[in-house]
Amino acid sequence: MKKWIVFIFILAQAAGVFGMENMFRNGVLHFDYHAEELAPAEAAARQQLEKELDALVAIPDGQRTFENTVLGYERAFEHYGDALGMSGFLSYVSTDKAFRDAALALQMQMSQYMVDIATRRDVYRAIKAYADTKPTLEPDQALLLKDMMIGFKNSGMDLNDADLETFKNLNKEKAQYIIQFDKNIQEYKDELDVTQEQLKGLGEDYISKLQKTADGKYRITLDYPDYVPFMLNADDASARKELEFKYNRRGGHENVDLLEKTLTLRRQIAQLLGYKTHAQLKLENRMAKNPQRVFAFLKDLEKRLKPLSKKEDKNLIAYKNEKTGGKSRTLLPYESGYWANKYKKEHLDLDSEKIKEYFPSDVVIGGMLELFGNLFGIAFEPVNIPVWHPEVKAFKIVNKADRALVAYFYMDLYPREGKYKHAACFDLVGGQEKEDGTYQVPFVAIVANMNKPSADTPSLLKHGEVSTLFHEFGHVLHNALTKARYGSQAGTSVSWDFVEAPSQMLERWAWNPQVLKKISRHYKTGEPLPDALIEKMIAAKNFGAGGVYLRQNFFAQYDMTLHTRAKTPDTTKTYFYLTKKIRGLPLTKNTYPQASFGHIMGGYDAGYYGYLWSEVIAEDFFHEFEKSGVFNPQTGLKFRREILEKGGTLDEEQMVQNFLGRKEDMGPFLKSIGLEEK
Repeated sequence: MKKWIVFIFILAQAAGVFGMENMFRNGVLHFDYHAEELAPAEAAARQQLEKELDALVAIPDGQRTFENTVLGYERAFEHYGDALGMSGFLSYVSTDKAFRDAALALQMQMSQYMVDIATRRDVYRAIKAYADTKPTLEPDQALLLKDMMIGFKNSGMDLNDADLETFKNLNKEKAQYIIQFDKNIQEYKDELDVTQEQLKGLGEDYISKLQKTADGKYRITLDYPDYVPFMLNADDASARKELEFKYNRRGGHENVDLLEKTLTLRRQIAQLLGYKTHAQLKLENRMAKNPQRVFAFLKDLEKRLKPLSKKEDKNLIAYKNEKTGGKSRTLLPYESGYWANKYKKEHLDLDSEKIKEYFPSDVVIGGMLELFGNLFGIAFEPVNIPVWHPEVKAFKIVNKADRALVAYFYMDLYPREGKYKHAACFDLVGGQEKEDGTYQVPFVAIVANMNKPSADTPSLLKHGEVSTLFHEFGHVLHNALTKARYGSQAGTSVSWDFVEAPSQMLERWAWNPQVLKKISRHYKTGEPLPDALIEKMIAAKNFGAGGVYLRQNFFAQYDMTLHTRAKTPDTTKTYFYLTKKIRGLPLTKNTYPQASFGHIMGGYDAGYYGYLWSEVIAEDFFHEFEKSGVFNPQTGLKFRREILEKGGTLDEEQMVQNFLGRKEDMGPFLKSIGLEEK
């Protein structure tokens, strides 16, 4: 994303994009923090920040330069983060609840403070005075200044004093709601206790990892490693129904209220700034540019997907009725995954539980690192440096050509109490040119929730988890290989509707037959995936693609609808209405799935369409690799040079054209999901 545009809104919530000095010991990150240290450190850093901003303001206008004004502003905020180190990131992964709570409380305080400090008129006037001189700058510098000025505009600097005060208060209130929404999801507790009989259909490796209750039952949590296999494989429909009901009430009624309050605040803020809607504000500096273009893209894709999706649903309903003797005319939420999985096992001869036996996580990870290392001219070497948990693995990334250090990379793969619940890449330290002229190497982490090894089986990944791992690794490489001079343009600091393109492209290698051979080894026999099974997997790749992509289309239209309405809608009614209209399947009564839809509160607001938008670009990127060979290092190095290294230093449309030699084309995407372009 363009960091300066949303800087004041996300700095205090960032997962770990902090400063560059105090967080280091012996040249690498440390994670030795204590809850009681956070508040005093932030107070001291706050004083230093204000001192640096005062000094920036005091520079006579005739003596202003890019270095002392624009870069001085950026560095002042980086210095502010120095004293806080990795505390923001640790709020997602620390085993110490007291620390997590203290870090979260501090984030709330910081979010309030950031609204005030980033809306100082004297600082804005100082930077505007420099911008008004129309300085001759290098392209990345000009883009940095442009984005900074848009950021100031969207932080209320053109408002009168009364409206600015209103703007600040609205943002402070909104920041509290967003942080609380995320906390409610992270700490939500519910589970289903089932009997041995109700586990029929689940494998022994799954059952062996479940917690047993005092009365001899098995506890199914709402965490992905528990929930997803149960919904796909448990024969007991009533148990699946009960678990799905619990799952789609995560976050509680409080989160529904927080979402709707936030929608109202976002609209009020946008209108204060002169925009009609929040979506219009968010899209001004993205590839899509405006909500109309997004809706046109989504509705066009919806039309293409619906016939395919309806055909898929009809076939699956017929299959369910054949097996149950029923006369159902629809698929209920707790049925879709189960019957689709059962159909694949019978008709496509694919059993995800059997397939995962070929994907021990260590084998997959080793093969992935070798594959992309060769493709992009880098190597991954295990390194003994401080980590935040004993299960975390650390690597250094070096150039193959000259052995130069490129970045450090961490992997935190298994679930634990209080840890972030999904899979994500965290940019702990971004690359940038330091004040002494040297380059700060990035520090990047993957945080995931894969199955842990048991006494008799290693950690085994479903192929979907393999694909997710490749995806997040795309974000890792985007952050790790950056050569941007300025931190706010480094790595994934690109438009939201482009940021997923490199990571989505990397997923494509997880479907290549040669790659599947390379990253698979049966945990008992050591044999790679058989050719026949690979052929079936690839043949089945687009099974249910219409429904899958139509569901993504629904999420995107739901998000865009919420953020373009003139009044805040009932988010539950809107969710149910659009699900029926777009996806064509019912939802479970008395659920409120939007209460756990973290994307629209946590950064993808008016931006969820970006997953589909960028996937079109990703497929076109991969098409270029296919033309020259998917292991071709020349194409890989070109992609590294034109996309990964650039970060946000160049307009995204231009980057795409520089790599492809033309504008993007939807054809490869449509073909990849079994549709031909009309």
